[in-house]
Amino acid sequence: MDVIGAQHLRRDIAQQQHWRRAAAVREGRQDGRDPDASKLVEFDETLRRYRSRDGRTFEKRLLDGCWV
Repeated sequence: MDVIGAQHLRRDIAQQQHWRRAAAVREGRQDGRDPDASKLVEFDETLRRYRSRDGRTFEKRLLDGCWV
């Protein structure tokens, strides 16, 4: 694996860990993997920001244990 591949792998692992912060994910009430993960551009404590192929952006926020 080259450096860029390792960076992508680290980011994929970090975003998956971030997604699993939601109690709903851990309890099986939400998908175990973010269905929009391929569009994810950034994330922080309680926010995930996405960009669709046509350039539109949208967000998911951690609210009461669920990504909404």
